[in-house]
Amino acid sequence: MTKYFDDNEFREYDSQEPDWSEYVYQEEKRPLHRLSADDYVALFIAALQTIFLPLVILAIFLVIVGVFLSAFI
Repeated sequence: MTKYFDDNEFREYDSQEPDWSEYVYQEEKRPLHRLSADDYVALFIAALQTIFLPLVILAIFLVIVGVFLSAFI
C-alpha cells in the first residue's frame, strides 16, 4: 500500500487496517420506562438526604411563617 506524505513522496507501508464498520456507533432504540409513584417518593426521599434538605426546610418554614402571619395580622 502507498501513502501520500507532505513532502510529496510516496512511501510504502504494510499495515492491516481494521474494518471500522464494526465500530460504528448505532443508536439502539430502548423502550421508555415510566416512573411509578413509588419511584417519585424514593427520589424525593433521596433528595432530602442531599443538598436539597435545607431548601425543603426553608420552604416549610416560610409556609409556616406565612400561615402564622396571615392568621394573626
